[in-house]
Amino acid sequence: MFKRLLASPLVQIVLCVAAYLAVTWRMGPTAMVISSPLLGAAIALPLINLACGLRHRARAATWLPVHGKHYVFRGVTINVIEDDDYCRWLRLADARKVFPISATERVLAISFPDRVKSFGNARDAYLRDDAMIELLARQTDATALRFRTWIDRTIFMPGQKVRSDRGIRPEPPVTA
Repeated sequence: MFKRLLASPLVQIVLCVAAYLAVTWRMGPTAMVISSPLLGAAIALPLINLACGLRHRARAATWLPVHGKHYVFRGVTINVIEDDDYCRWLRLADARKVFPISATERVLAISFPDRVKSFGNARDAYLRDDAMIELLARQTDATALRFRTWIDRTIFMPGQKVRSDRGIRPEPPVTA
């Protein structure tokens, strides 16, 4: 407990300043001038540690709420939701920003039954990752090929590994 308290940069800075003030109060202004470089050297590392800790906390506060949901393809944010079976669902509106998918949600629901749905109160349609890969495989555009490869490597394969590690087999796609 005491060791953990002394490891805090703020406590280290307070102790250094308290020691500096005690020495200078006891020995006068000459000691203040002579010991000020020692104070600077003693406080430098705790200040750097404090700044690094603040940076890490700011990054954690920014990125932890969207961990596992935030993906970016060529500057376009793709919202991804993971369900109870560890299947990943891509927001269709975000995918349309990358590649123009002309099919409506209703047509996609017919083409990919049980692989198009909405989550929560949102009216946004989500397409399961394997259905998105199948949809993009039908396209001949280079952007569609790159997007499909990116989805496969970044979203589908890690999700498939998680499912295989946990022994979960999602429902196979229903062919129409």
